[in-house]
Amino acid sequence: MSSRQYVWLNGDFFRANEPTISLTNRSFLYGDGFFETIHAYGTEPRYIHIHFARIAKSLSLLKIQPPAYLNAEFLSREITRLLNKNRIFGSVQVRVTFYRAMGDSYTPVTNTLGIAMQTQPLPNDYYYLNPKGLVVDVFADIRKPINIISSIKSCNAQLYVMAQLFKNELGVDDCLLINDQNRVIEAISSNLFLVANGAIYTPSLDEGCVDGVMRSIVIDLAKTKGYTVNESVSIDPDMVVDADELFLTNAVLGIRWVVGLRQKRYFGTVSRKLSDALNAETFGV
Repeated sequence: MSSRQYVWLNGDFFRANEPTISLTNRSFLYGDGFFETIHAYGTEPRYIHIHFARIAKSLSLLKIQPPAYLNAEFLSREITRLLNKNRIFGSVQVRVTFYRAMGDSYTPVTNTLGIAMQTQPLPNDYYYLNPKGLVVDVFADIRKPINIISSIKSCNAQLYVMAQLFKNELGVDDCLLINDQNRVIEAISSNLFLVANGAIYTPSLDEGCVDGVMRSIVIDLAKTKGYTVNESVSIDPDMVVDADELFLTNAVLGIRWVVGLRQKRYFGTVSRKLSDALNAETFGV
């Protein structure tokens, strides 16, 4: 990363290539926090109010006390300030990490909040649907437990790291994860959708998947386009194999379609239509 780039830490700018946090940071020590990845374009974060609703929910679940000034408008303004500082005016991924601020033992000293932001330019200005479908497999070595914090994008992401290593070993593009009930719930950094007989299905949040911002946007978008969307279902492996289409969603990349799972092959018709609609709604293109 260029030495001219900056990160934002609790309201101040620091060089991105210089140390900025202590070894006693609780996110580093215990994964005591969560993060949010936001797509911005022209220094403007997209869907900031939906992101902030998830941030507020995550803070509440982790019992971290936010400062009174923290709201969607503050977050949007500071993201814009950081992007202007870094002179990034195209499409960019903004990662915002929220962590419990103090205490180097399991027991927190306080429940106050620390915030860090960093940026990474993206190669495409808008959501770019992959022309070549993804090939995926199933990661079953570790099953994700269902609990009240399963939906959070936790800083403790060991499951996803192990799934990424498995993906690399197989030479595939992504992996589907399963919960402790042996049902399919999500991909490594994306929510999962499948299409069967013209209807769209996505795992219920009660199944342990991340409560994705793009998941909720695509659900609403698909409904406005006349699709039947089933968002409170359990997805067993047979449903995935029998589906006509699979596609993945996240806030940075939008929609990506899947062409194959082992010997199974899928179409990409619905994902293409929804990707076009998403770009029209988000960027007016």
